[in-house]
Amino acid sequence: MQHVSSHARRLIVCLWACAVLMAVQATAEPGVPERSTVAIARAERILAPEGPLTPYVYPEGKVEYRIAKRLLDEAVAAAVGAEDAESAWRELINPNDRVGIQIDVGPLPVHDEVLEAVILSVMAAGVPLRHIVIYAGEEAALFRAGFDISGRTPGATVMAADVEGYRRGTSRIVLDHTTKIISVARLRVDNRVGMHAAIANCLSSVPNVDRERLRRNPEMLAEAAANASLRRSAVLHVIDALRPGWAYDGEDGSLQTWLYRGLIVSEDPVAADTVAHAILLEKVREETGADQLEPPVLYLEPAASEFRLGNADPERIDTICIGP
Repeated sequence: MQHVSSHARRLIVCLWACAVLMAVQATAEPGVPERSTVAIARAERILAPEGPLTPYVYPEGKVEYRIAKRLLDEAVAAAVGAEDAESAWRELINPNDRVGIQIDVGPLPVHDEVLEAVILSVMAAGVPLRHIVIYAGEEAALFRAGFDISGRTPGATVMAADVEGYRRGTSRIVLDHTTKIISVARLRVDNRVGMHAAIANCLSSVPNVDRERLRRNPEMLAEAAANASLRRSAVLHVIDALRPGWAYDGEDGSLQTWLYRGLIVSEDPVAADTVAHAILLEKVREETGADQLEPPVLYLEPAASEFRLGNADPERIDTICIGP
């Protein structure tokens, strides 16, 4: 019978410990970057010239697709630090990915032109249309926004998280149907959590009971975005700020908008929301003189310090402004 020497045993234990450490590091949540980059791309004009039916079909004006696409290209390239948009998308995704586009279909849905620009950019990176999933939290909201989730219409697959179900507190769309997630949110004030942008958009990927719990406790809102599966999959956050909603109309509860004419893009959802919050607050101050949104935005600091999702300190955010 052969005996293992004490030196050999120590070597085996050391190698085993190193293997465990490497495995833990490989599965650990990504840390907060030392600095984050947020790109804001704006245009002098985003609306197409009005036709005779424009005021009836598009009460807020028709966004011109080519302008939305140019803004997205410029912002994505700057946010990723790539030479051009094509290179940036290749860094974010590859042709073997199944890409989920988590969209905002709330009171102010994402502009169709922005969503179309994202889809075509993903396809240009080599992902076939059949491997693109457009999804939101609720089937009813998708119907109201004009999406067909029957599966019979050619194009990208449209799914609702509440129809597909959940596992371990996460949408099966995230777990089973996609490998990369791109979040596309519409910037607006929110009468429950203060502001809807990148972090609030992640509520689409958790069960309704969790959505309601987090809305009642807005300082914990980032818990949804910090979900391990979603956090690993989410590679880019696009905030549609072409026409942000800055205040509720007292008569019917609709949102008042203004032409900011921009897109906000970052790989860091906390940094993106920090910049978006500053933009909204500037407009509110200009119109009302208020020093904060109402209700106040309470989730940014915990998102950075407790959930370690990104940077909320403006000193650690490099903001790249493109256009006016």
